[in-house]
Amino acid sequence: TGKKATWVKVIAVTKDQVLVDIGEKREGVVPLSDFLGDLSDAKSTAPSPKEPLPTAGQRIPVILVGSGKGDGSTYLSYKRAKSEIAWETAAKAYAEKSRVRGQVVSTIKGGFLVDVGGVSAFMPSSLADLRPVREPKRMLHTGVRCYIIELDESKKKMIISRKAVLEEEASKRKDQLLAELRVGEVRIGRVIHVGPAGMLVDIGGAEGFVRSADVSWTTAPAGPAHERGAKLKVKVLSKPQPGEKVPLGIKQLTPNPADALRKKYPLKSVVRGKVEEAVPTGVKIKLENGAAAFCFTADCGEGIVFKAGDAVSGIVQGVDNTTFHIMVSIAKYDDIQDRKRVAQYLKAPAPLTLGQLLSPEKE
Repeated sequence: TGKKATWVKVIAVTKDQVLVDIGEKREGVVPLSDFLGDLSDAKSTAPSPKEPLPTAGQRIPVILVGSGKGDGSTYLSYKRAKSEIAWETAAKAYAEKSRVRGQVVSTIKGGFLVDVGGVSAFMPSSLADLRPVREPKRMLHTGVRCYIIELDESKKKMIISRKAVLEEEASKRKDQLLAELRVGEVRIGRVIHVGPAGMLVDIGGAEGFVRSADVSWTTAPAGPAHERGAKLKVKVLSKPQPGEKVPLGIKQLTPNPADALRKKYPLKSVVRGKVEEAVPTGVKIKLENGAAAFCFTADCGEGIVFKAGDAVSGIVQGVDNTTFHIMVSIAKYDDIQDRKRVAQYLKAPAPLTLGQLLSPEKE
C-alpha cells in the first residue's frame, strides 16, 4: 500500500485488533486504538467523540506502517489513512475555495479546535462569529461551516473561518432583501444603535436608518421602546442608494396630526380665540375649542399691541408641521372687515318706488 491510503475489507474485529484482507490470501492488522483515538491535541479541554467500530465486510482506508519481523504480519494504520484522506479533501477545498464542515472539539487560548473530517483545525475567536463570542463553551460540540483560510500540510496546520461563511450568507440575505424591498411596506426591525442623528435598525439582513425627525410627529424624546435591542415596526420611506442605509420612518406609521388640523381648519376660514401670550415673534392664541394658534408679528397689524386675554379673530393661513399650530393672520381678518364696512358705506341708495314719486312730500 505504500504511503498512499487504500481501501481494504474487514475480516474480523478482536478485542485489540482489526484484521483486514490485503490480497494474495494475506491479512493485515490495524490496532483497535485507531478507532478510539483522540484527534485533538494535548491542549484540548475535551476529547473528540469516539468513532463506531468497523464490522466484518466493511471497507476501510489504511496505510502501510510496517511488517512484523517474527510473525510476518503486515501492520496498517487506519488513523493515518483517514488523516491523509482528510488532508487531501481539505487541500482540494482550500484550492477551490469551497466550504468545509466541522465540529467544535474544544476551546483553547485564542479560539477553538475543530475536527474537519479528521483534521484538527484552529478557528480563532475573532473568526468564529460576526460578533465577539462571549460564551465560548456554548460552541462546544456544535457543527460549523467554514472556509479554510490557511493550510500547511507539512506543518499540519490549518486555520478556518466560520465568520467568512456568515458574512457571505448575510450578504446574500441583504441582496435578496433589498431586491424585494418595496417603498411603503412595514417591516419589523431591531434597534442596534441610537445617536443624536437617529437610530440604526436591522430589518432582517439589511441596515436601515430612522432620522430623529422621523421618530415621532412631536418633539418628545424617544422612550424605552426606541432603545438599543428593542424590536419595533418601521416603514420603508424610499429605496436606498448603493452603499447607503435603507431610509426608514416610525412616525409615518400613524396619521400626521397636521393633516387632521388642515381638514378641520381649511385655508381662509375664520377662527376666534383669546391671546395667551405675546412673544417677540408674534402672539400665541387659544382658540374657542382649545386648539393652539399663532399669529406672526407681521400678520398682527401695524402698531397693534396685544396682551393676554385679548379677544381676537383671524384668517387661517395654514398649519405648522412642527408645532401643529394653526397659523392665522389677524391683519387680514381686520382688512376684510374694513373692506366690508367701506363697501356697505359706498352702497348706492335704493331707487324710489312709483308710490314715492306720486305722493306729495310731507312738510
